[in-house]
Order: sequence, then structure tokens, then C-alpha cells
Amino acid sequence: MFTVKKYFTTAIAVMAVAGLGVLGTTSAKAAKEFPSGPVAIQVPFAPGGGADRTFRLFAPYLSQELGVPVKVTNVAGGGGWVSWSQVANEWNARKDDHKLAVVNIPHVFSFLNPAMKRKETLKSFNFLAWHSYDPGLWLVRWNDDRFKDLNDVLDYAVKQPIIVAPGSYGSDDHIGVAFAQQAVPGFKAKFVTSKGDNSKIQLLLGNHVDMVAANVGYFINSILERKLRPIAVLHPDPWGPLPSVPTFQEITGKVNITYAGRTLATANGLSAEKRAVYLAAIKRAMNNPEYIQKEAKNRNHLMFAEGEGMWKLLEGGQAVAEKAAYWKQKGVQ
Repeated sequence: MFTVKKYFTTAIAVMAVAGLGVLGTTSAKAAKEFPSGPVAIQVPFAPGGGADRTFRLFAPYLSQELGVPVKVTNVAGGGGWVSWSQVANEWNARKDDHKLAVVNIPHVFSFLNPAMKRKETLKSFNFLAWHSYDPGLWLVRWNDDRFKDLNDVLDYAVKQPIIVAPGSYGSDDHIGVAFAQQAVPGFKAKFVTSKGDNSKIQLLLGNHVDMVAANVGYFINSILERKLRPIAVLHPDPWGPLPSVPTFQEITGKVNITYAGRTLATANGLSAEKRAVYLAAIKRAMNNPEYIQKEAKNRNHLMFAEGEGMWKLLEGGQAVAEKAAYWKQKGVQ
């Protein structure tokens, strides 16, 4: 039987076993001839968010390993689907072989929502590797006396809809709110969608929303500056960078786990030799001590997986989205 907590415990164990060891070498010919020019990492959201920040940090280290410039491009819109539709349906293994795509898990599983009318599945994407993991986090204004803790937020949301700024419909932020509705009878929320993580902060500080649903990494600085106050982390256990912040389950006794899992994909049909070049470079770049240090400062948790381990995580992420089934619920739209 699937349980969200059991899945995530297994996922963390998979990552610990996978580690960041060195890949076997690719053929000398493939390594010499490919890539032959600049490589683009396509982020499916506007500049300034967590994924954008992470891959802008990553790009120069991947460039060192590939031996060509690597730049980040942003193709925003449609809750990520302007980019993902290009990747799954339009990218060509010959013309687009110098492109990598960021695919966010469980965000991409919005294709499960019948209202989206999408035909894609996980198999529509040519995944290379799982890159990082960032748990869900709920925050309120630092000086908002209405909400001393998570219980105050939940009580408020039962009496009237709490106004929340998530990333977009179908995002991991949305999934966390859907799990809250399953856990707390009568929980209601209204969404004010944002244009990225910085936009969420401005919405909250401007008193346009009551709460932000987000991820840990991007919001640490706002917490340290005492602008925003974290009230719950959506993870099985307290999260390292915020050890004193309780989990949703600690307070309610109900599981609510969601996260931003960031993966890299490439064009469908790309040759095994070219895939191997990319994968080896990604793995070496993620092993770079300087990069690891920068991401630690960024509070982004690097979690590499490839092959079978990656697919277990992808399929488990889909199970989480199916469990949340936000598209079937009232009061979270």
C-alpha cells in the first residue's frame, strides 16, 4: 500500500545509496565531438525563483565539464507547460541536442488534471538525472499576530478561506494545500497565484495574502531578516536548515509532505552517446566542492539520482500527486 511518508523515507535512502560517485567514461569520440557549441538549460518559470537561482549557480560548473558555454534561458507560462510542451513534443534529437530542460516534480504531474486536457505522461520526457530536493514550507508575515503557529492557521482556514500565494495551480505548493484539506475537515483556501518566489514575498509583505506556500531554500534570507515566519515544513521530519520549525504531521498527526524535486531532461531520441556525455558532466559538476558549497549556502539540497533510482523517484512523485488529487477537491482552487 502506498503511503506518502513511506515513499519519502525510501526516496531519501535511495539518494544516500546513489551518492555522487564518478560515472564510467564515455567514448573518446563522443566526448571530443559533443557538444560542439553552447548548451542552454531551459527553466520553465520566470527569472528569480528557486529553480532559476539553482541552475544559474549550476551552469558555470556544467560548462567546465562540457567544455562549452552553458547559459540559462527562461520559458515561462502555463504553470510550466509552455516549456514542458516544447520539450516533450517539439524538441528534436538533432536540432535541439544542445538543450537541457528543467522538469519540476511533482509540478509536472498537473498533466493528471483532466481540466488541463494534456496527453503527456512521464514517458513523454527523456529524463537524464534528478538534481535536487527542496521541501515545502508555509510562512506568514513575521509580525502577523493572528497566526502564532500552524494551529492558528488551520483554525482560521476552517472559519473562512485563508488567502494563499502558491507558485501556480498544480504546483507542489498547491499539492500541500490539497493535503491540508484532506487532513483538516472544513479547511478552505483561496489562491492568489504569483510570478515566482520573489513575487510571493511581495504579496505577503503587501498584505495581499495571509500565507505563502513555498519551499525552504529561497526563503531562508527572508526568515533571517525577520520578514517572514515559518510555521510548518512539509517533510517527514524537521529539516536541517530550519530545525526548530515543526512538521505538519508533528502538529496535526496527519501526513502532509510535498517538495520541489528538480530534474534535468533532454530531447527525446537523443543518442545514448550524447546522453552519456551529458550525464557524466552533470555528475562531475555536482561533485565539484565549490558548487556543493555554494548550494549549501543557497540552502538547496543536492540529491543526485539516475537510471532506476531516478525512475523510482519520478514514479513515487506521481503517486504523491495522485494521492493529493487537488483537481477533485472543492475549496482549494
